[in-house]
Amino acid sequence: MFTGVMKTISLAWLLETLILGAFWQSAKSQSDGDFRLNVSIPGSNLKKLEVFFVEKWGPVCANNWQLRESMVLCNQLGFQFVGSWGPDAEDQGVQGNLGYVNCQGDESSILDCSHMKRTNTSGPYCLVSGVVAMTCVNTRGLGAQVSFADGDASTEGRVEVRFQNGDTTFVYSICDEGWDWADAHIACTDRERPYGPVLELVGGSYFGEHPASASGSYEQFDGFLASGMQCNSSATYENLIGCPNSGWFPRNCNKSAGVKCRRHPAVAPISITLSGGMSEYDGFVDAVVNDALGGAVCSLNDLTLREGDVFCRSLGYGYALSVSEEKSSKGPVVINLRCYGNEQTLTECLYGTSGTCNKEHNFVAKVTCSGPLGSNEYPVELTNQLGSRGKEGLLRILRDGRWGTVCKTGWTKEDAQVVCRQLGYSSVVSYVSDDASGSGPIYLSNVDCDGTEPSLDQCQHDGWGVHEGCSHMMDVYVKCGSAMTVCNTILIAALASLAKFLSS
Repeated sequence: MFTGVMKTISLAWLLETLILGAFWQSAKSQSDGDFRLNVSIPGSNLKKLEVFFVEKWGPVCANNWQLRESMVLCNQLGFQFVGSWGPDAEDQGVQGNLGYVNCQGDESSILDCSHMKRTNTSGPYCLVSGVVAMTCVNTRGLGAQVSFADGDASTEGRVEVRFQNGDTTFVYSICDEGWDWADAHIACTDRERPYGPVLELVGGSYFGEHPASASGSYEQFDGFLASGMQCNSSATYENLIGCPNSGWFPRNCNKSAGVKCRRHPAVAPISITLSGGMSEYDGFVDAVVNDALGGAVCSLNDLTLREGDVFCRSLGYGYALSVSEEKSSKGPVVINLRCYGNEQTLTECLYGTSGTCNKEHNFVAKVTCSGPLGSNEYPVELTNQLGSRGKEGLLRILRDGRWGTVCKTGWTKEDAQVVCRQLGYSSVVSYVSDDASGSGPIYLSNVDCDGTEPSLDQCQHDGWGVHEGCSHMMDVYVKCGSAMTVCNTILIAALASLAKFLSS
């Protein structure tokens, strides 16, 4: 019996020793500045974030806590990425161990960020914001939405990444440092955006910068998310952000990455010719699909100059002066044709094929092209919101087969005079407006004309594609006056030449 009692006492003592030992070992292992995701929030996958200060665990106040702070914390805890984050508003007014955290995003520890921490006598109070609640994951890019902005179509543009947090969407750009074909391939072909092979990758803020001033209360631009993307085109990632990179939230980057993706790489190729016109540069559009099915081109929707530009570009004939639908005896074969205007060939447009057009009297496409452009020819156009060209609208200039915009930084009436004269108009009604907001590349900035130049590209400017600080919110909008007569054209040209001679 005595032996049994001793065994019971020994077992109890052993258990107590183990428990106390574990407790003291746990207590000894804690030090100021340790973090943990500890208490689960009912009805949510979030856990409250706690930090150890002054011999006790306590919450982190959520004021200013966003993606940058969350990223630093998750990396500090050994995770790859942020799952989700948000304040736990139920704990408003409690005293926290840490608050007013403000990170750049590339710090190795939360304590490297500016912050206020608990002391022996006081600590920050988590007022309206509540306390931080979040999750960390080992899958990069989870919750990130990659999109393209300010391109001529959904298949191209400045690469942007969006994260949703409550009612606010945080928008980021990707730095163009190290941007290469493998990175662009992943951007084009991820599971949300299976466009196909890369058509072209671009850097240097080719599509402009995100207009921070245009951010509304529900969308906040927050700078560059990553630089030095290191994608492997043969690997599988959640999305572009799943690729390794050389650093989150780079501080010294000021140029964004862009991409142009092919739309339908697997569709049957289309070759076209023109027939029945007054010259080789105009006529009905005749198509041959996949070297077999042939006929005229028609559309269930109204054809626009966007389609006309692609017709002409496919033929090597510059751009469209006009596009229309007229009656033809040829049976149409291409229907539901829709182009964005940036496609290099008709194959990249959206279309379906059929033997009939489902329109009365077989109205089919007819186009008049500008004819081949020389390497130093840069036409301009003024387009309205419907895409039609005229004497008023968004100013665009053609280069390398693509229409791009002009930034209004430094834009003057003399600059507009050159544009209007180049288009055949005698005067300028207005040369600055807030109505412009285009897409595609921003070609020119700080244009400086003296008013006598024959075309806009002959004026001084910062250089093709150089547009520091410009976004499409700053595109030029011009309104020209009446069309010039032949006499007026000759007179203005003579006066311009005389003025240039006298000033030299």
